[in-house]
Amino acid sequence: MTGSAAPAVLPAVGWRFPSAIESRLRNGIRVLAYHCPGQYVVNASLLFDLPLSAEPRRTEGVAGLVARCLSRGAGGLSADDFSDALAAAGAEMDATAASDGFTVRLSVPESHLARGLDLMAMAVTRPTYAEREFEQEKRLRLQEIEQAKAYPSAVTVERLNAALFGDSRAARPVGGATATVDAVTRDDVMAYASAHLRPDHAVLILAGDFEAADPHAFAERAFSAWQSGGGDVVVPQASPVSTNPRLLLVDWPDTPQATLRLAAEGITRGDPKWPALFVANYAVGGNFGSRLNTVLREEKGFTYGVSSTLDSDRQIGLLGVAANVRSDATAEAVGDILSILRDARGTLGEEETATGIRAVTDSAALSYERAETIVARVEMLVSQGLPLDHVDTNLRRIRDVTAADANAAYQSVVRPETFTIVVAGAASMLREPLESLGHAPVEVLPRP
Repeated sequence: MTGSAAPAVLPAVGWRFPSAIESRLRNGIRVLAYHCPGQYVVNASLLFDLPLSAEPRRTEGVAGLVARCLSRGAGGLSADDFSDALAAAGAEMDATAASDGFTVRLSVPESHLARGLDLMAMAVTRPTYAEREFEQEKRLRLQEIEQAKAYPSAVTVERLNAALFGDSRAARPVGGATATVDAVTRDDVMAYASAHLRPDHAVLILAGDFEAADPHAFAERAFSAWQSGGGDVVVPQASPVSTNPRLLLVDWPDTPQATLRLAAEGITRGDPKWPALFVANYAVGGNFGSRLNTVLREEKGFTYGVSSTLDSDRQIGLLGVAANVRSDATAEAVGDILSILRDARGTLGEEETATGIRAVTDSAALSYERAETIVARVEMLVSQGLPLDHVDTNLRRIRDVTAADANAAYQSVVRPETFTIVVAGAASMLREPLESLGHAPVEVLPRP
């Protein structure tokens, strides 16, 4: 058919983030259930209010080892038998330790929800922590740490965090370093789990089609025998972000590409300026047609792609930029990034603003069409202390952002002169050109 026009793409009208059916189990667990019609694979997340700063400094990484060991045998079942029980229910389970919380996740067909929650409860309340399984998981974690040293992207992120956060927990690897992980014993894992994985510090989030199921009743049945052993809530450790500009060069000889990571203090999602800053960042570096990507990829051919991101947890906000660039263009690329960030102050236009608004608001319904993404978003809201209606409120505020709002937020937050920059590349080639940028004295670090 010729001469026909493409149909117009209409904005989503009347869409809202699902509302929670909230309850509380007798042992104190808060339950947030989201009915998602047609989503017959239920996703569940047991989220503990447990920051990484709860780890003893000597055994950092113990929380990650607890997470790895939870499903490696529980309730009298060996690791293999527990894995078989999950498979028989069509379920998958894992756990993670992150800056704002410890999370156990389950995916299970609605028809096997009761069994899936029973296995989740078994893993949390009656884990085996068999010596053999613990030693294997510890060995795997130590191998991961060593393997990460071969990847410039992993090394630059570690160096960036260390430079930004000083002596706070955020400065060190989430999963611990070689020395601290090596120091963790099975007794440490058991003691940490016993002290911190408690029902009164937990929120159970579920999303799926609950037309024929009562998630609260299943949760009560699975977790009712679990009682709290007492203890105080761990207060998250303050992690101030350095505002002193630094330029670190990790010497990585003979590499055809340099890895760039830049970051500076940003804002958290709860800040009133977040919607306007989000729109501003979308224009500057948050999409494929952004100013950063247009110059460094399309015009100069330095990279396959460069992007800027807004990252946030409960206490910390960061503005970051990431790219891999041609080694011979490294210093020019860094200079271009800083110049583009500076030149964006006060120059964001109405069309750029409107494009950013449409990008996030028109795609919201699609972004949250699966139960898995609903649970992931609620995890973030709860762990960062945001209200449950934050998604709708944030979208409404984004729709109201003007170019003036975007410029004001950007100018008040983004200060390129404070950025910490980490480059992984050949020091013999890059030190002088980077020094000539005048951002900060170049500090050369050895490749790990």
